[in-house]
Amino acid sequence: MTRPTAANDESWMEHAIRLAMVSRGDVEPNPMVGCVIVRDGRVIGQGRHEQFGGLHAEPNALASCGRLTEGATAYVTLEPCCHTKKKTPPCVPALIAAGISRVVIGCLDPYPAVRGRGVKQLRGAGIKVDVGVLEEKSKQLNAPYFAGVLHHRPYVTLKWAQSSDNKVAGPLGKRRTISNKTSLAAMHALRSRCDAILVSLRTVQSDDPLLTVRGVLNGRTPLRVVLDPELLFEPRFQLAKTAHQFPLLIYCSRRTHRTRSAGITALLARKITAVPVASSGGHLSLIEVCADLHHRGVTHLLVEPGPRLARAFMAANLADRIWIFRSPKRIGHDSAPAAATVSYPPAASVNLDGDTLTEYLNPASDVYFAAEPSADIAAIQ
Repeated sequence: MTRPTAANDESWMEHAIRLAMVSRGDVEPNPMVGCVIVRDGRVIGQGRHEQFGGLHAEPNALASCGRLTEGATAYVTLEPCCHTKKKTPPCVPALIAAGISRVVIGCLDPYPAVRGRGVKQLRGAGIKVDVGVLEEKSKQLNAPYFAGVLHHRPYVTLKWAQSSDNKVAGPLGKRRTISNKTSLAAMHALRSRCDAILVSLRTVQSDDPLLTVRGVLNGRTPLRVVLDPELLFEPRFQLAKTAHQFPLLIYCSRRTHRTRSAGITALLARKITAVPVASSGGHLSLIEVCADLHHRGVTHLLVEPGPRLARAFMAANLADRIWIFRSPKRIGHDSAPAAATVSYPPAASVNLDGDTLTEYLNPASDVYFAAEPSADIAAIQ
């Protein structure tokens, strides 16, 4: 029989993490989880949580086993669940019934009904349990899940494209396509995996965007969100014209919400919801916006900001991740707006047919655990 070693444990856990990443965009607000079942040094089964409401990784892995599971080791990226108030049966009893002799766990589940209890039940059944193998990587894999459970906010990604001379638009801020087709495809794929896309009114006024997902098979269109303190949003915008088809949320100041009842009624007639939040100096509270989006079920928030909004999110320490698409194109005009400066260290970089996509992780984020490339970047590497 092959004896377990720390190196072997890490290797199998890495395998489970990569397996879990495949489910990005399909399981939220649940975490991505992978499970690999090993016996005598060989994989006899593996599985992942494939879709929200579906079976978890452990029963999927057990069902795939081609050999007896008695005495095998299960490598799981997140503590197996033990609670019953959910859509699917708990995973701990399934591991016990299968005769698994050892369970290796990447990290504990922060959810109060599970945290530590799954481990306790497994050990109570006589199963050897080791916790914390590639713990930081396992936590980083599910940083958005930790953000929601522990901090009651969505995981925030800022995304923009910039030219070789660090411009994000054309002269005088006029809309200019900077990225190539491969980068645009990667951007739409990211949109399709997020729950909401947020922009400022300034972006709406200058670009008149749709904020939909295009060119992605079975891609879903996230909730579209606009920050508009004074409710200056106009019915001529494409967002307004398509609100009956794709949901639209507008955040405004509490004062504006009190005094612009006619404007709010007009928005409601177009199926647009206006939500009041605190404001100061003409700027909305981004913390309140994020808290409200969390209560609306948003796990992943994609912000497509201009430089001013990007700096505001970074100043509030609400940017967990930044994606920058850098193009070899040059704008070459002093009046073109310059990109916000990013001081976060890069976690990964991908060449996209001449453009370069760099992923930055905020080391000061309350859900930063390791400088590991995300499942989103792994999908295109």
